Amino acid sequence: MLTILLAFLLVLVVAGGVAWWRYTQLFERPSNEIVQLDDQKRAMLTRLRHEEKFEPNEYPPLGYTGVATPEEGIVARAAVNDVLDAILSSKNGPVSASTVSNLIGRAMRRVNLLETEDRDRTAGYMIEIWYILGFKGSTGRFAYGSAFQEPKGYGEPLPPGWKSPTEPRRIGT
Repeated sequence: MLTILLAFLLVLVVAGGVAWWRYTQLFERPSNEIVQLDDQKRAMLTRLRHEEKFEPNEYPPLGYTGVATPEEGIVARAAVNDVLDAILSSKNGPVSASTVSNLIGRAMRRVNLLETEDRDRTAGYMIEIWYILGFKGSTGRFAYGSAFQEPKGYGEPLPPGWKSPTEPRRIGT
């Protein structure tokens, strides 16, 4: 009986390991780029910081109906603004993808229990920060379906409302 139980546990552990490995394969490898934070990027990030976030919009590909509850809005806005504050508190100069990816990872863990649409919109803001900074590779934090096409040469799909990697939506207006 003990042998059967141990065999079952072994199969369970192996199956769990295989499932975890398959899950991790959905995520692209994180970028190792370094970009330069300059006054132009800082100004755009500052506009994003001061923007009213999580408002309803019709940005492709899915649109957004607005934050589910005021409490979720507080959590989601704080997650996005804290990433922006961390970046804006640094001096102009080199910024590594791993640093920003880690900030994104921490922020996304904070919104993990929010409704799916609010988590997705948070991810959209994170990718927007990524693009504003000028990274081209993947954050290594997200997996996407077929509705989210990556522009050629980039590792993340366009943020909501962006027309191209160099044509952002109107931010902070």
